[in-house]
This record gives sequence, structure tokens and C-alpha cells, in this order.
Amino acid sequence: MKLIKTLIFQLIFLCIIFIILELLSMKFFPEYSQNQTFKKNFKINEGVSRISKSKIQHFQNFKNFQIRSKKNNMDNDYNENLSTIWLFGDSVTNGYGLRYTDTYYHSLEKLLNLNNKRFNVLSVSEYGNNIDNIVITVEKNQKIFKNDDFLIFQFNYNDILPSSYLKKRSSHVKSDKGFFRKLISSFDPIRFEYLHKSTFLRVLTHYASIVKRKTEGDCKIRGLDALGQYTFSYGSLKYSEESKTAWKLFESKILQLKELANKKKLKFIVLISPISLQLKNHQKLNFHNYDLNCSTIDGRKQILDILNKNNIRFSDPLYLFEETIKIDIEEGNFEPLFFEYDTNHPNSKGSLLMSLSL
Repeated sequence: MKLIKTLIFQLIFLCIIFIILELLSMKFFPEYSQNQTFKKNFKINEGVSRISKSKIQHFQNFKNFQIRSKKNNMDNDYNENLSTIWLFGDSVTNGYGLRYTDTYYHSLEKLLNLNNKRFNVLSVSEYGNNIDNIVITVEKNQKIFKNDDFLIFQFNYNDILPSSYLKKRSSHVKSDKGFFRKLISSFDPIRFEYLHKSTFLRVLTHYASIVKRKTEGDCKIRGLDALGQYTFSYGSLKYSEESKTAWKLFESKILQLKELANKKKLKFIVLISPISLQLKNHQKLNFHNYDLNCSTIDGRKQILDILNKNNIRFSDPLYLFEETIKIDIEEGNFEPLFFEYDTNHPNSKGSLLMSLSL
């Protein structure tokens, strides 16, 4: 009986400690108090749905593609008599963390409609997509596109990867993933869907991701941690030669995509998705301390040079991001254009600027 009382007392004590830590976390880390839950694909009526940063998102199969939908019937929305704007991209075009009405393609459609220009606007995207699988997808589905449709490829700076590195990374995951890491990975769905509702546990995850990386020191010693997912687009000092190879590979792929578009007489445009490292006043988002001083390549100049050299039309929203930040700062109303602690995904305001650029 005494043992049970002791256990109950200890549980109550731990609960009180947890509540105190939760309240302190909510006070000092309000950005982690909401929009932190994620859930992978699940079925609701027709199609697939998921939860991304606590936002319910819907996807429907249409013409061999999985399209981000408004939860309406795609067959009723699609007008065969109109040209289609096909948007191919990664998590940015997937609408990471955004309601459908906050996505750049929804705003694009509304802006075009206001100018009496009617199109079908369809987003074909998935997390981790890059130009390799987009080229394959477009090549396999040539019959779906109509002459004078638009083919828009959303470029992300983390698209630049040498093929050799992809093979190494794939091999490493298969062979070196230990029992403990496998156990943690199997627990991820529960963590993202339920445990992330706790601000305290989300803060712990935040700092754990910092601790396991080299966030300070010499560029070469930091290795991949110096620039993270932008290692090859910005030519991190330790990976300079591999980065040059990666850019050459990308250029060959973008020309391949352009050629596929030309065959079907599609209007081809590259949409360059900015990253917060390019902007003022966004340092707080860079909590892994990616350091552009470790770069040997100007990633933006590189992509612009490739597109200009090969006469590829593009939309570069960076100047709109810079202009907006300048005005907001001068007015004393600055807010980031990306999600909290995220260098890669524009928030609803950033997405609107992307649509204006297009």
C-alpha cells in the first residue's frame, strides 16, 4: 500500500513538473504552441488527405497525377476547352503547411481570373521531388498535355545533388541505420501526430536537432552541416568539385525538360523558390546556422546564368521578397516570409509573392 502511495505521489509530482515546463515553453516559445502536428496519407471519402503543420490537405488522382485539390470533384472543375497551367514541384508546390487558399497557385488562378484570363491550374507535386523524377513523370505522360498548355517547374535550391551522392546516401541508409534509429523512425508517426501537440516536447525536438549537428566552427570540419540541404547548390567548401558536377547534371536535366515541353508546344517556365538565407532579418529561422561564407558558388547567380544561357523563361520572386521586407522593416511591421525555423518553405505571405511573380 505504501509503495502504491509513493508511486502515485511521484506520478503527480512528474505531472506537475511537466505542466510547469509546458507552460514555460508556451511562454518562451509561442511559435511551437500551434501548427506543429503532421499526419501522413489517410482516406476521407474520395482521394487522399494529410495533415501538414496542423492544416488538412486534400489530394485527388486526376489524369495519372496526384493533384492538390480543393476537396471538390476534379472532373467538374476541369474545363477541356481551357489551356492548363501544370505546376510540377516539391513540398513548396505541395503547399507545405498551407491551406489550399494560401497556396501560390490558388492566388495565381484568382489573379488571372481577375484579368479575364481563364486556365485550369493544377499542382502536381510531392515532398522530396526533384528535376529527375519530374522529367520522368512528364516524359511518361506526354499524351495528357495539350498544345499551348504551360509547364511550370518549381526549382528549389536543394534540388542540386550529384548522382554519386544520391547513391552513397541511399547505400548509407540501407546499411548503416542501426536498431535504435529504426526504432525512433517507427515512432515518428506518433511523435508528429500526437506528441508534437506538446510545446515542451516540440522544443526538446528542436534543440535535439541542433545538438546532433555541427553548428559552429571551420567550414570543412562542419562538412554537410555547414550548408545542409544547400551544400551543392552553394558549393560548400568541402564539396566544391562535387557541386560543379551537380550543377552540370542539373543543366542537362533542365534542357531535357525544356525539350519535352517544346515537343508538345508547351510554354515552359521555371519558378525559382527563394530561401530565407538570401534575405535580411531572417536569421532566427536559420537555427542550424547554415553559413553562406562557406560557399564557393552563388546559387542564385548559377541558376539565373543557366536559364539565361539556354533561353528558358523564368519567374524569380526574390526581388519581391526583398522589396516587401524593406517596406515592412521601414514601417516597423516586419514579419518573416517563411515558416518558423524553416529556411525553405514560404508562408502564406511569401506564397502570395510567388504568385505575383508568376
